[in-house]
Amino acid sequence: MYGSSSDSDDDSRSRRAADEMVELKPEVVELKTLHQREEELHFYDAFAYPWEKDRHYRMVYRLEKKYFPDQCLDKAFSEEEAVVVGGGEKGLVFFDEGKEAEGKGEGVEVGGERKVQEFFRDLKKVSSPGEGEAYLATRRTGLPPRWDGQHGTVVLVDKPKGWTSFTVCGKLRRLVKVQKVGHAGTLDPMATGLLIVCVGKATKIVDRYQGMVKGYTGTFRLGEATSTWDADSPVIQREPWEHIKDDDIKKVVASFCGDIWQVPPMFSAIKVGGERMYDKARRGEKVELSPRRVTIFKFDIERSLNDRQNLIFRVICSKGTYIRSLCADFGKALGSCAHLTALRRDLIGEYSVDDAWDFQELQEQITKEFL
Repeated sequence: MYGSSSDSDDDSRSRRAADEMVELKPEVVELKTLHQREEELHFYDAFAYPWEKDRHYRMVYRLEKKYFPDQCLDKAFSEEEAVVVGGGEKGLVFFDEGKEAEGKGEGVEVGGERKVQEFFRDLKKVSSPGEGEAYLATRRTGLPPRWDGQHGTVVLVDKPKGWTSFTVCGKLRRLVKVQKVGHAGTLDPMATGLLIVCVGKATKIVDRYQGMVKGYTGTFRLGEATSTWDADSPVIQREPWEHIKDDDIKKVVASFCGDIWQVPPMFSAIKVGGERMYDKARRGEKVELSPRRVTIFKFDIERSLNDRQNLIFRVICSKGTYIRSLCADFGKALGSCAHLTALRRDLIGEYSVDDAWDFQELQEQITKEFL
């Protein structure tokens, strides 16, 4: 009797245990190709808010790195490959960050991740075969058949002195009778040179030109400083400059090449609290701006034997570089002060001011077409 009761209890317990058991099946996940992933994320990124852009690309990269370490793109950017150069072996790395981060633990991983993100960002800028390109209006290519065509128009303009970048866009908007007109990089009123203006649907690709490397030529004056750091305001400070030698200038120039930190001018278009800095500066408000890291790729200075106080410079720099700040910091590094007296933008990426329209000439050509 006791034996039959225990047997029945064992059977019931085994049945309950069998019911509670869950069969674990392996999760099957397929890693899609880079091309497929780009197609899926293209439309999200095209219509995303500015602060949401590239979010999916960073998320996809982190997931791949976690679940597919063997297939993750991180290997292509951080691993070294031994190659024979000049008869000896040398480690080949794709980016300098990998070399700098050697022996720093996770430094290589962070640098590699940043480079992968930049790789995705550059990849998105390449147009697909069926996407089409905006018409590029230069002095060599002439005016477009339609300013508001299927992909819009990108026009190169040589901005005259005294005009703001917004003034150029406003005048062009009235000439071509297209509502959407925007520029790809502000030039100060005192500056001249290349301004890329996007018309119609081309305004959607303004970011493509804003991130390009820029080239400038100009002059700055030693021993004098202004409130705006340029010649648009009177001199408010004077410092000795006669002690500055040519060798001192060469040493300081070398220290300003590469990645540097600079504080933007108070009179700038940067927004703080939803308001432009120049509006706050005109009211006398003081705002402490954080320094920003920029890159100076090339910096050359010429000093005339007849005019030792005014220096001529040529600079190629990254997006976000303020030349007024560069000149002011250069004067301080020499133990004096300085301010920008003339500036001209010669290059934006592969585009040159030599191909840009003089605005008066552009206005005459557009007027002829409408007649």
